[in-house]
Amino acid sequence: MKSKNIWKYGFNWGSIIGGAFFVYHIIGFFLKIEANFLWGLLGTFIIVFGMGWSMVNYKKNVLKENLKFGKFFALGTIMSLFISIFFLFFMFLYVAKLNTTYLDNFLLQYQDVLDSAGSEVDIVNDPLFMKTIRIFFFPSIYIFDFIGNLFYVLLFSFLLSRQGIGMSNVQNRPDANDYVPYQDVNKEEEKDVEQDEDERENDDIEEIGAIESGKGKTKEDDKEEKE
Repeated sequence: MKSKNIWKYGFNWGSIIGGAFFVYHIIGFFLKIEANFLWGLLGTFIIVFGMGWSMVNYKKNVLKENLKFGKFFALGTIMSLFISIFFLFFMFLYVAKLNTTYLDNFLLQYQDVLDSAGSEVDIVNDPLFMKTIRIFFFPSIYIFDFIGNLFYVLLFSFLLSRQGIGMSNVQNRPDANDYVPYQDVNKEEEKDVEQDEDERENDDIEEIGAIESGKGKTKEDDKEEKE
């Protein structure tokens, strides 16, 4: 789960979020609350919270560094690919087993829209139209769901690519091999300080020697005066 590989990380968390979304739809169907407004908000929360948390986690705990917009967008796009796959699996199951009249009802509703628009196209009684719609029905579901997820990816990528967001406990530190522009200057200053200290020590030694020699001369002068 902490792989730095963007494809592996995106697959892992995209599958987790997509799996949770799949279970969410199954529960909603059996509890007969699919059309409930609050239940619909819960589904949106699963997608938004899951994608947001996994992208922050990748930045803060996996790479531990600030990422550019493109890196975040690529990660979110990979997760969206797998989230939409799980939603497509649910739609396959829903149309094939859970609600076998769903596609027929969808076609009838689409025909009503065409009739209200004044179109003379009769898709229900046209085998070619029926076949075409059936072929592109599931791919269109996947594409529209994927595009919807990309909206959240775009939003999170813009927010998280700004420095400081999601990095409160992590700071970028230069590597040991990184060049530090002030390093040479500091070394020269240290050398100058060492030279000054050596010169001061030499001066102190000379002063002490001069004082001791002066004491020796005064003692000899005192002896001569006494004699």
